Amino acid sequence: MTTTLLNNIRTNKSFEIYNLKGLLVLFFITLSHISFSKNTPNPYWIDVESQLTQISPLIIAGESDSAKFAAAEWVFAKLQEELTKPGSFTYSFDLLRHTTVAIASHPNSNVRIFSFNVIQKSGVFVHYGIIQRKGKRENKIWALKDTTSALPKNFQEQTIENPDWVGALYYQLIPISKPYKDHYIVIGFDGNNKNSNRSYVDVLWFEEGEPRWGKPLFRESIEDPSAENRWIWEYHKSVKMLLRFEAEKNMIVMDEFGPSYPQAKGNYFLYIPTGDYSAFVPNKAGYWVLQPIDLTDFGQGEAPNIIKERPQPTEPPVSEDNILKPDPNSPDGD
Repeated sequence: MTTTLLNNIRTNKSFEIYNLKGLLVLFFITLSHISFSKNTPNPYWIDVESQLTQISPLIIAGESDSAKFAAAEWVFAKLQEELTKPGSFTYSFDLLRHTTVAIASHPNSNVRIFSFNVIQKSGVFVHYGIIQRKGKRENKIWALKDTTSALPKNFQEQTIENPDWVGALYYQLIPISKPYKDHYIVIGFDGNNKNSNRSYVDVLWFEEGEPRWGKPLFRESIEDPSAENRWIWEYHKSVKMLLRFEAEKNMIVMDEFGPSYPQAKGNYFLYIPTGDYSAFVPNKAGYWVLQPIDLTDFGQGEAPNIIKERPQPTEPPVSEDNILKPDPNSPDGD
């Protein structure tokens, strides 16, 4: 009977066409079902994110510092509880990302960083963070609490070990392979205090499975014999800094800063953009060298050009009326 059926299939062209069409329809239905199942978020993670987004706005909008910290601690604990579970790494948490919590990630990385902050009534920012590293069976996490105020003054030159952490909101994470493997450049922002903001370019890496911060990768010039572990900018509170990694150009582009008037030199809370730009550009050895650039690309499609010399601007006369002054009530306004 089987032989007869197979012979009929071979000789009956209409049967062949009918079944071929049926098989194709079945194939595409199955494929679309698999694709839909793969791209449809797991309801469990939707619920987790919903719980987080109900509480997380209070981190910013809480009526008191204690209310803000209570919300921050709840979100911090909830993230630690959930991010070790399988499936959490592939869930994007986009709704949470667009409300309160910054998530620095990269398509080619098995590491991402969740970070958020509490803005106290005094204007001082306190940061929380979690490193999540994808594992085969379960994810590994490290809880980060801001210890910037307790770090030595020269922490720019040091490698910092967990649980110490230079608190910031990280918005970019860039995997690198030279001169070290399994290292990540991270770019972040810190609202600091009432008088100034800070921005950071740092390096996250792992030793014996534990996170470390800072690696001597950043040079001020090609001739610079030494390298810094991280780069820090401090500038006036009203200023927004351009600081981002441009993947197509493979460089970290940034504003240059200078004192808002000559007498403010060295008082970084009075520094503002000069209108010039620089970039960290990797060399063949893998070190990121600071170079001035002619930045003409703000979406027009023109590439920035590295220039050898920056023309020195002339300083306009400054009157007492337009001098920016620090907040006299802030402890950092000396």
